[in-house]
Amino acid sequence: MIEEVKEEILSGLLGLLLIFGGILLLPAIPALFFAEFESAVPFLATGIAVASISFLARRKIRIRESYSRVSSIVIAAVGWMLISAIGAIPFAAILGFNPLDALFESMSGFTTTGMTLITDFEGVPHAILFWRSLSQWIGGVGIILLFTLILVGGGIGSWRLYHLEGREEKFTINTIATIKRIWLIYSVLTAVCAIVLLLLGMPPFDAINTAMTALSTGGFLTKSSILYFGKPEIQAALCVFMTIGAISFSLFYNILRLDYKRIIRDVETKFLIGILLVCSLLVAVILIFHGFDPGYALLEGFFNTISIMTTTGYSSVDLNAWPLATKSILLLLMVIGGCSGSTAGGMKVWRFIVMYRAAKMEISKISLPPIAVKPIKIGGKALEEGYTVRVGAFVFLYIFAIFVQLIIMSTMVPDPLGALSLVASAQGNVGPAFYPVTEVPPAGRALLIASMWFGRLELFPVLALFSRELMDALRAKKEKAYV
Repeated sequence: MIEEVKEEILSGLLGLLLIFGGILLLPAIPALFFAEFESAVPFLATGIAVASISFLARRKIRIRESYSRVSSIVIAAVGWMLISAIGAIPFAAILGFNPLDALFESMSGFTTTGMTLITDFEGVPHAILFWRSLSQWIGGVGIILLFTLILVGGGIGSWRLYHLEGREEKFTINTIATIKRIWLIYSVLTAVCAIVLLLLGMPPFDAINTAMTALSTGGFLTKSSILYFGKPEIQAALCVFMTIGAISFSLFYNILRLDYKRIIRDVETKFLIGILLVCSLLVAVILIFHGFDPGYALLEGFFNTISIMTTTGYSSVDLNAWPLATKSILLLLMVIGGCSGSTAGGMKVWRFIVMYRAAKMEISKISLPPIAVKPIKIGGKALEEGYTVRVGAFVFLYIFAIFVQLIIMSTMVPDPLGALSLVASAQGNVGPAFYPVTEVPPAGRALLIASMWFGRLELFPVLALFSRELMDALRAKKEKAYV
């Protein structure tokens, strides 16, 4: 490995850990507020140790503010795993989780998946509950974006890191300016959600935590179920904020700018809302047809459908008690996910639209002359042929990865639908599954950890990390071809 690339990677990872060390100190606040002093110690000790070591180590190397393509890939992929590993320490120290389970809980938080191994929330310290919510809130926008905002300069280096965390659209000319606006919009919407939940009667601590996990489409709760709070109004409000969390930040930016043309042309948001309405009604009708109370069917049908498609994953019912038809719909929505440029996971509605339009175009071309050229248009804009190929490659890899994991998971989980829902939920960063994750053996949990990591970074950075091309680039004497 050439020294320059090594120095870039080390500088990036140490900078990321320096920021993360400060974040680790925050859960000590609720620990002190609720007089749970013992639970503050692991956060303070870990945070101070990580920040101190990172700070001292960074003083001995040349600090970088821009990164090459190869360095950016390593920082993004390794950084997420490193953060999740360190974030697991409080779970092991306070809850007594073994290393694998602690990493599972931490990775589930930072990737906003929401799968949990905690079964009894009554005895869980407030610091841990807050840490779970905070990890999802930070992970919703992305720890790499926070690092880019604080320690990376502008230019192509910041764009690479922005892009590698699963984001493509840049709604201002400057990447740093875009990231600033994302964090501003995100923070304001979270605050609004917390205030609404407070007004609806949710206790302050629960309202703050729930707001963080709703806008991040994460799904961690401070209680075992949203039904603990016992108000349909809260579920209705969360339906709105989960949907908001699954909508691209660029739409809210255009709303602030009163750019009505772009708002009207936002095809992806229209598709998201349309799919949510149709599928929610369909689930409700199926539940009513199977003898469920109409009021229950409408409330829980809408709430759980929105929760699944936005990849938030709040639990309000036992989905295994629902008919197979509803579970099939929810499984499909797990794969589709929310909008691109949002906090939601999944394949993304935008890619679904592109593939639908590409298929429609191929069908129409059958009746046209061979020399006819018919571009794919979405929202009045024609897509480049190369872009459609890239989307198609992603969709192929996404589905193929699910089936590979399904084969492996099927050797450990006896229920085929349960195994499929586990891997689809993990890769889509959704959370709920039709098989209890607490009954998945350690090897299966390790697979789900990898799946959550793989899915959160949208496949390519993790695959590139193990690619032959990256290895050749790291061994190269020069990196000109990759800069």
